[in-house]
Amino acid sequence: MPYGNSWQAQFIKDANANYIYENTKGSGSIALSFESVLDKSKDAEYWVAPGQFQSFQQLLETSSHYAQFKAVQNTKVYTYSNSLGANGGVLYYELAPARPDLVLKDLISIFHPELMPEYQPTFFKVLQ
Repeated sequence: MPYGNSWQAQFIKDANANYIYENTKGSGSIALSFESVLDKSKDAEYWVAPGQFQSFQQLLETSSHYAQFKAVQNTKVYTYSNSLGANGGVLYYELAPARPDLVLKDLISIFHPELMPEYQPTFFKVLQ
């Protein structure tokens, strides 16, 4: 998980949403056991950026324990892994650093869909 003072956490804050690990400090990512993440995150409404998973089937085949998360049960998992460029590269890695405005719009559309009902996300799309 990204630390609470990471650029990823800042995007969530800027989108006016709460990040479960917002009070952590450090650089890089926090190494946590699955059990501790499940305990703290199982009732989170959204799961944004679930790694390289491209489908719920792939996610659940990797570990059936993911089904314990509310976000998985309610199909509110959003991935950037299905947004590919013309040559098959993940657009998030290719374009997001130069277009933070689009990353923020995507996150706002996830956390506050009523604000952007017609918006088509660039990077983060619901996991199928």
